[in-house]
Amino acid sequence: MKIVAVIADRFLLDIRTYIYEEITALKKYNVLVLTKKRENKKLYPYENVYTCKNTLNPTREFAEVIKKNSVKLIHVKFGTSALNYLELKKLTGLPLVVSFHGYDASGILNNAVILNKYRKRLFPSADHFITVSQKLKDNLVKAGCPRNKITVLWSGIDLEKFYYKPRTLNKDEPVKILCIARLSGEKGLPYLIEAFSKVSKARRNTELLIIGEGHLKKKLNKQIAQLDLKNKVKIHDFVPHYKIPDILHCHHIFCLPSVVKSDGTEEGTPNVLKEAQATGMPVVATRHSGIPHVIQDGISGFLVDERNSNQLAEKLIYLIDHPEIWPEMGQSGREYMEKHFDKYKQAKKLEYIYSNLIKRKSSKKG
Repeated sequence: MKIVAVIADRFLLDIRTYIYEEITALKKYNVLVLTKKRENKKLYPYENVYTCKNTLNPTREFAEVIKKNSVKLIHVKFGTSALNYLELKKLTGLPLVVSFHGYDASGILNNAVILNKYRKRLFPSADHFITVSQKLKDNLVKAGCPRNKITVLWSGIDLEKFYYKPRTLNKDEPVKILCIARLSGEKGLPYLIEAFSKVSKARRNTELLIIGEGHLKKKLNKQIAQLDLKNKVKIHDFVPHYKIPDILHCHHIFCLPSVVKSDGTEEGTPNVLKEAQATGMPVVATRHSGIPHVIQDGISGFLVDERNSNQLAEKLIYLIDHPEIWPEMGQSGREYMEKHFDKYKQAKKLEYIYSNLIKRKSSKKG
């Protein structure tokens, strides 16, 4: 079986589980992971990993490992990281694929130095680019990347792990709203808390749990206190990804109000929205980046404008008032995830990209 090398500077941050899901879903290729730092080995027990010794300049070290293992293609995660590995293409002569996941194809494009490096070095050098949403592709095309070198490939999820469970509301049970997100600017959490303040006044038998860590934690807790929501809203520290399915299954409604940050940074397509729908949860989110392609507005959930706490509150209250529609919305979401975001189906599409690039390289040699 042919071998491809996937380069991820840190393998693996728990917020980047999509990388793990992708490489473990590939059937046609063996994956050799090259990394500067191995993390969370017990949570992500992948065996074929090489951790470099020279973390300051690992390129030549990686090149030797690639040649030794007869690798056929190199796939670098994140455009900004790829800038550090362009020499690998010269050293190995192999096709180079680069994936963009969010900030590296949005806010960073406002950095003139990085944008210049993208235009003069990255876009001409790499053989193909992958983005996880059409919006990120549009951003790269606008920045000067040839459109025909980019494929939109949504990251997939493990539908067996995130199994379906119809949501129902027991008598006298509070409606449990859940948000799982980094406590950072692009997640729009202040708008969720503001919206829930309106929700809790209108529908008192409700509660909100936010799970995540980040630099905004102190600010968000202060907002919760100022709105007198301490008994209704809790922020729970980071939870390992393997525990997420159980948490999703014991909540009723999922909400993630993503926004474009002031520096232009935006999300790709948050996998947690796919995971929530796969388990049968109705969802509320914003018309942001790739999210409208993941949520069927009015069918599996609702979409609202960014930074609009009134619209958020309105849609949450509607779902709270109509628990009878939860099972149907949840079933629609599950079916949509099965059709479009199964990690094995998405892996086949990635294998197709790999195969075409490897074949093209071989034909040029011939």
